[in-house]
Amino acid sequence: MGGIWRQVWLILGREFKIDRYYLIGSLLFIVYMGFFGGLMMGRLQEEPGLSFLANMMFWVIASMIGYYFSRRIAKYIAEDSYTNTLAYYRSLPIGVEVLVWARIAQLLLATLFNGLLLFAIMYLSASGLRGQLDLGAYVVFALTWTGFGLLLNSLYIAMEFLLRGRAYFWNSLILMAVIMLAALALHLSGIHVVASSISMSAEQGAASPAMWILLGLGAAGVCTAYVFIKRGVPRRDLA
Repeated sequence: MGGIWRQVWLILGREFKIDRYYLIGSLLFIVYMGFFGGLMMGRLQEEPGLSFLANMMFWVIASMIGYYFSRRIAKYIAEDSYTNTLAYYRSLPIGVEVLVWARIAQLLLATLFNGLLLFAIMYLSASGLRGQLDLGAYVVFALTWTGFGLLLNSLYIAMEFLLRGRAYFWNSLILMAVIMLAALALHLSGIHVVASSISMSAEQGAASPAMWILLGLGAAGVCTAYVFIKRGVPRRDLA
């Protein structure tokens, strides 16, 4: 097992080194979204009309929190970079489980650092949000959306490993359209997801069922992605 994790960290180090300049863009994007999202969240009570926009923004942010900008993301359609990278690693004496664990570790690290930065800036930039949630309740709110993000990101990771670039692109568009339609349907039904998650976090704190359910679903999603990827990658034609 020690050998597996040594290889995992070597892969992570290589990927971060390759993408070190893209990380600056990711940092700026997270700072911008945190500040803008905080301002919007702080005004939800005064302007309920912002609810739909807040729902959309949070659903999109949650789907991206486990990612950072990279060369592979920039080139996945033109160069099928996900498949080419997988083919490169498969040409080395590295097991599939190492590649999957490396990507999961990358997801968890990105989620940790992006989440800490995003939610910290969001909380500090919105006095209205601080008025609704004390720090403990805000941590519950952040963990709730982190669980949702892990669930979505597990789908994206599975597509990275199992689909070619164009198929990944079209499936990502379909997934995003489903998310948007779900957000719209909930909004038209009078269910304001972000506002409800704020209320539940404030009222129930660590006992919030939404937090535990979404964290559980996020963990289950990551585990399921691992199983499907480990089974699917050996059968892929990478030529």
